[in-house]
Amino acid sequence: MERIAPSVRLEAQIDELLSGGLGADGEHLAELGRLGARLVLQRAVEEEVTAFLGRARYARTPTATGSRNGTRPKPIQTAEGEITIAMPQVRNTAEQFVSRVIPDTKAVVRTRPLEALIIGSYVRGLSDRDIESLIVEAGLGQVSVVQNATHVAGQQNE
Repeated sequence: MERIAPSVRLEAQIDELLSGGLGADGEHLAELGRLGARLVLQRAVEEEVTAFLGRARYARTPTATGSRNGTRPKPIQTAEGEITIAMPQVRNTAEQFVSRVIPDTKAVVRTRPLEALIIGSYVRGLSDRDIESLIVEAGLGQVSVVQNATHVAGQQNE
């Protein structure tokens, strides 16, 4: 198994997509947008880990503590659909690594435009099931509207 940073893999996917041209249907352009969003987030969390550990990937120092320990997939819900980044894992550190870019939660991370879509649909009178099926049909993943609306309402009351 090759040891290639997830961001380098994403760059290769973008290069491959661009080498074939964007095409006339716009689907390649949408895929380029998703890959670009993934690349920005991936680089951000990789740089957070580098700053947290105080060294680059595979760099060794006498004072180094902690190490990278692979990645785990982290789904992120966006208005364009679900994207997944490779969330770095860190071990043997005095304190736990917590990303400021991507919250450390087992739940799917949602962006504000998706929450706005759900709330807007609710205001327009769509039922919970209608909103959930609309989101699934749009390719935005599986979202519990009731749970999301309760979470957002709780945040607004704070």
